[in-house]
Formats: sequence, structure tokens, C-alpha cells
Amino acid sequence: MTIKPIEILSANLLEEASLSDAQGEALANKSGVKNTISGAMTAVFSGAVSADKILIKNTDAQSITIEYKSAPSDESFTLFEDFALVKSGRDILITFDAPLEAASFKFTLLGESSSLYFYEFILLSSLLFLDKALTTFTPSGYRKGGYHYTADGTLIRWHEFSKNSGSLVLENLPESTKQTLEYICDGNVFLTFLFYGAYDLSQSGQYALTADFKAELNRLSGLWSVYLEITEK
Repeated sequence: MTIKPIEILSANLLEEASLSDAQGEALANKSGVKNTISGAMTAVFSGAVSADKILIKNTDAQSITIEYKSAPSDESFTLFEDFALVKSGRDILITFDAPLEAASFKFTLLGESSSLYFYEFILLSSLLFLDKALTTFTPSGYRKGGYHYTADGTLIRWHEFSKNSGSLVLENLPESTKQTLEYICDGNVFLTFLFYGAYDLSQSGQYALTADFKAELNRLSGLWSVYLEITEK
């Protein structure tokens, strides 16, 4: 499998949608915790959104059915089949053949049981594909946990949560790419990073900057180097 260049995408579009389960009950799509679902998850937006990827993290699902409505007035959903699905460990990356504009989506996860889970379900729109840049991502991590002794001397190990983080260095960027990157990072909102395409999705996810945007200009080449410190949502 090809190791693709780093791609930067939007934050989770589903955060702007009303979510419901197969019974029509309100559904929460919580980030970083176990979400259990039986049947379909429906997302309804106030207007049409454009999406071209789905990233599902830490799931026991094997495949997915995608349906959509182009407008709120549409009576029924239309089956969408123009996508490729790749599994990497317990993560899934779904890439649409072309961006899909829709006012609502219905996602049905398929697997070995009727009740499936995921820890992240992220509907995305691509922002920047760094195919011309020299890129280096040095992952690190943040873990809240430790050890303590009970009154009888027993050693207890506790683990509350862990997050991916790291240093991302982007070199040989033309002025236009540097400006685009600075613009999409300007609000320090959460963005989604695919570091190695579907080759390894373990580090991919939603990140925000933990330090100021830093860029350096090479006076000889006229190209930029950008240094980003990022931490997972």
C-alpha cells in the first residue's frame, strides 16, 4: 500500500448536524469514548455540506452503507456507492470518488454483530494535500495516569486517558501553500490530519495547535518551512 503525503482536512462536519439513531432518538457522537450503535446513524444539516472522506477510529465495523438526501425536501435517501474503503487495524478510511454535497446522510455500520462501536466517526472535507512538500511528523503522546499504593501496600496502576501529539515539519512550501496553511490554522480550530494515508491510520485524527504557527523563509530558494506543534482532541 502506498504511503501518501500528509493531507489536512476539516474538523468533524457532524458537529454541525442533528444526529439520530435507527429509532429516531437523538444520538451523541462523543469524541474519544466508546459510542455503541445498532443500525443506522442519520445526520441532518441545516443546509447542504460538501464531504469527501470519512475517518472511523477504533471500531469493530467491517464496512458501511452510505445514503444521502441532496435537499431537506427529498422524500427518500439515495444510495451512495462511489467510494473506496480501506481498513488499517481497527481504523477505517473512506474516500469518495468526488465530493458529495448533501443536506443529510444515513450511515449504516456493518459487522459481525448487530451492535457495533466506534471511538471517532468523522465526516470530512479536504482542505490541503501536501504532495509537493517535504514532511516529517515526529509523534509523541500525552498520557494521564500513574501509580499509587493502597493502605495495605498494594500497588495500583491507573490510566484515565491518552492522546496523540507530535511535531510536524513541512519544508519547501511555496508562498501560496504557506498562506493557505496559515489561513486554515489561524483560528486554532481542530483540524483533521492524515499522516500516511490509509497505510497507517493510528496517528490520524483531529488535532489543534499547541504553539504559535511558526514559519521560516529560505532566502535562496524563496520557499518556506513551517513548524507545527499539535495535540489530539
